[in-house]
Amino acid sequence: MSNDSELRQRQQQMMAFLLGQSDDIAPHIVGDQQVSAADRLSIYRNAYRIRLREVIDTDHPVLGTYLGDDLFDRMVDGYIDSIPSQFRSLRQYCDPLPEFLRTDEFFAQYPQISELARFERFLLVAFDAADRLPATVQDLQELPPEQWPAMTLRFHPSLQMFITPYNIVEIWQSLKAEKAPPELMEQNSCWVLWRNADRLTEFRSISRVEQRMLDTFLQGHNLTQVAEIIVEQEGHDSAAESLLTIMMQWLELGWVQQLVTESDNPDLSLI
Repeated sequence: MSNDSELRQRQQQMMAFLLGQSDDIAPHIVGDQQVSAADRLSIYRNAYRIRLREVIDTDHPVLGTYLGDDLFDRMVDGYIDSIPSQFRSLRQYCDPLPEFLRTDEFFAQYPQISELARFERFLLVAFDAADRLPATVQDLQELPPEQWPAMTLRFHPSLQMFITPYNIVEIWQSLKAEKAPPELMEQNSCWVLWRNADRLTEFRSISRVEQRMLDTFLQGHNLTQVAEIIVEQEGHDSAAESLLTIMMQWLELGWVQQLVTESDNPDLSLI
């Protein structure tokens, strides 16, 4: 066996040991008078689990507060046993956590737990998103009127839409403020999360109409198609004013990365 092949085998054996799958690495670990081979392996395994626990704790502090120590330990142990780390970076390690909580036999009884985890993942995605200069209100004002109907919007990479059937954000806000959280309630709502110019993550709720507008733009449709949503909801008289007001607010908040016209992308004429 070549040195490279042997190294890969030992690495695989060590990973199997850390995951509790096999002790095949044990004969290849050398102990000494201070620390036996068994103790060395135990230290490695404990360190592995402690590091993963730290990641979960750091990524989901409000969820940890909501669960309390005992349930948090139960969640961590179950998650580490079920979801071994598959990434070079631990940033992605907790991405499957909401789904784990949604399907775990015990935690699935409490849907708010999975939803809290999902909201905190959205916060992390917004915070870690790539930097892009946002479009401005002046950019919109300088756009020739004849280009408006076919215009579409590209949004800042940090923009996230969190849609939930419960009052999850209100629960999260109370816990964050160290207050008793409200009771779980069914409450269909949509929240937009983004990172502002000061690199702070913000979020706010949006109406059903604004949600439909945003979703339509995200699908690549143009301003004419989005305007139809406003007309359907409010009628022709106030549609133009409402549409402009909402778009100006999006620009002021830094949600929009680019105003895309047919001159920027000829394919828009096919939409």
